[in-house]
Amino acid sequence: MKIINLFGLLLGWLLAGPAAVHGQGLQGTVSAEAGGRLAFASVAVLNSPKGTTCDQDGQFALRLPAGTYQLLVSAVGFAALIRPVVVAASGDNAPLVIVLKERSRALDEVVVTAEKTEADAQRTPAAISVLTACQLREYRVWSFSDLGALAPSLQTVEHGGSTSSLFLNIRGAMGLHSQSAVATYIDGVYQFEAFSVPLQFNNVARIEVLRGPQGTLYGRNAFGGVINIITKKPTNQAEGQVQVDAGNYAQQRYQLSFSTSVIKDKLFVGASGLFSQRRGIYTDAATGQAFDRPQSIAGGLNLRYVASDRLSVEVNGRFERNDDVGAYPWVASEKELFAQPYVIGRSVSNRERRDNLSASVNLKYETRPVVFTSISAFLDYQKGFPEFLDGDFTAANLSKALSDDRVRTFTQELRLASNPALASALTWTAGTYLWTAPDGSNEFVQFRTPATGPASTFYRSSRSDNRGLAFFGQAAYRFAPRLTATAGLRYDREYRELAQSRRTVAPDGAESMGAPLTSFGTTFEAVTPKGVLGFQATDNTLVYGQYARGYRAGGLNVFAPTAADVPFGPEYSHNYEVGVKNTFFADQLRLNLTGFYLQQRDQQVTVIENSSFLTRNTGDMHNLGAELELMAVPAKGLQAEWTASLSRAEYARLTTVVAGRNQDLAGNKPLFNPKAASFLALQYSRPLTPRLSAFVRGEHRYSGAYYLNFDNVIRQSPFHVFNGRAGVRYKTCELAFWGRNLTEVRYRTWATGVFLLNTPRLWGATATVSF
Repeated sequence: MKIINLFGLLLGWLLAGPAAVHGQGLQGTVSAEAGGRLAFASVAVLNSPKGTTCDQDGQFALRLPAGTYQLLVSAVGFAALIRPVVVAASGDNAPLVIVLKERSRALDEVVVTAEKTEADAQRTPAAISVLTACQLREYRVWSFSDLGALAPSLQTVEHGGSTSSLFLNIRGAMGLHSQSAVATYIDGVYQFEAFSVPLQFNNVARIEVLRGPQGTLYGRNAFGGVINIITKKPTNQAEGQVQVDAGNYAQQRYQLSFSTSVIKDKLFVGASGLFSQRRGIYTDAATGQAFDRPQSIAGGLNLRYVASDRLSVEVNGRFERNDDVGAYPWVASEKELFAQPYVIGRSVSNRERRDNLSASVNLKYETRPVVFTSISAFLDYQKGFPEFLDGDFTAANLSKALSDDRVRTFTQELRLASNPALASALTWTAGTYLWTAPDGSNEFVQFRTPATGPASTFYRSSRSDNRGLAFFGQAAYRFAPRLTATAGLRYDREYRELAQSRRTVAPDGAESMGAPLTSFGTTFEAVTPKGVLGFQATDNTLVYGQYARGYRAGGLNVFAPTAADVPFGPEYSHNYEVGVKNTFFADQLRLNLTGFYLQQRDQQVTVIENSSFLTRNTGDMHNLGAELELMAVPAKGLQAEWTASLSRAEYARLTTVVAGRNQDLAGNKPLFNPKAASFLALQYSRPLTPRLSAFVRGEHRYSGAYYLNFDNVIRQSPFHVFNGRAGVRYKTCELAFWGRNLTEVRYRTWATGVFLLNTPRLWGATATVSF
């Protein structure tokens, strides 16, 4: 409470300041390099709610307080440009003349929020990959599972064939339980459980992939990196989009979004919706009918109110429901996996249902010296099996289960930062983060034998109380015009308490309590420092070096056999990184190179013991790697994008259970971490008439060999995946035909006790109308 009261006093002091800021007029025009003004071009002010849209003559006007700003200028068909401007206190501001290049001739300049402020990605000293809305459409990225290899060292692991069964892996750091090694943020709000992340991408402006530990500003579980999702915001310009997709396996997907201003420059609203369904990748061996029928529905609402030059409020709400009939189509052996691919035997429907609801309020208040930000969020996540989940992976009906889990999370971030408009040599951010996340879980498991019929039924229930507090700060000082040093520190403290009970019912109805009701509580703490030195060698080249410590929270094993097995501690990582970011040939070539050395300490290793998942701190891993990102426009209409990574990783210490015995596996390789991986995309666009153009695109993904279990017995050989896309554009309409995994390569995506194949060849068409 003292922390909240302190920030309340600070906020009161801020609000007691002058009620208005006397801005200066800033005017300008936006034109095309080939000539002609660009009507309705967007002009946004970074780190500010202010922005505007050009009129029909390509002219715009803004009113800003004196200071230094960056404008993000964009228009359909043109490369986005970040333009620094200085607004003079005297009001003597010359009109701006902004010229945009066609997207077929130059690369977009991209904004990121990695440091909790909006900045040019190429001038930010960190390993960041950015996927814009345009790139997401061209790559045909619909969900998290489509992100694999689109950023260096990023792997997505589909372990269950359902919407929510996904693990993320960056630089070999991956978790096999609900506390992910990669933190996910959506519009500044941390998604606590790995399974509670909204998985269908809807109305997304960009996705930032921050590689390496980000614990100082992002906190718990930003251990391997961060996925930062930013949704589209409404502006003065009324706009919308309708997208319809259809493909094999009866794939259907519908998206709709619309945004506008209710009161110009004051009140804005945006809404979006999505419906998706598919059936029939897997066939039921007994009936010959489709086994799997996943279905998703999602929606979002954004309200933004600019009360004054100082105060703005943004409200976000979103929901997603995934109803997956035929989830977890595992098979019991590798032989069965390849002998009859995508054919399974089941005695039950394996229906999984997942509901995810979230709401947040983002308040920003700006004074001349500082900016105050408050982000309050509530998340309600529920997942369960309304119909039975098969437990023996056959049609024999020997084992089946029901379960439900629910987590309700409240988070509050309070942050003060220096005002970017001051253009001071010192910039800083400081704040606190509070959260509470009570959750509950119930499980029903029934066994039977072919000879005797029904056996015992087990009931297990658990409730936990989880809450935490963090303080963080980061400061950057520009020692010379081109040399900047950054230092940051964060302290996290959290308390976790678990209560659980079990009972067993015999076939004759006799009931026994088994283990009595037990409770357990513990506290975890962590300090995560960060240091960066950045040198802007030229206007187009940035060189940097960085050290950062990552932290993944400890936890409590639900249904552990003994009290000693209940707690598992935090794990830590130390990341040493050097990088260079280059832009060449007048924004036609971008080349970013990164080298890193990652040390992982006290790794949380999850194994199955006595039908329970147990996590223990039994591993130390180190990873020496290199990463490359290249984007180029080598000729008019031709675009090339290439990401690649190299990794030499192994365990310095690893003790785990294999075949019921403890084994020392030091020297083994980490899971799902290929020595080499790359993704290459080439796209050529050509105008057919002044308003009609055609495009063709090819993609190649390569994955080197990797291991799927800790004892390194199951090895996935290298494989190549080819994707394609082609179509036409007319004004703001597009019709595209696409195919994924065109050669229908098959590889294992999961092989820990049970086995799963990758998604087979998909093809379809997408029609998009923007207005």
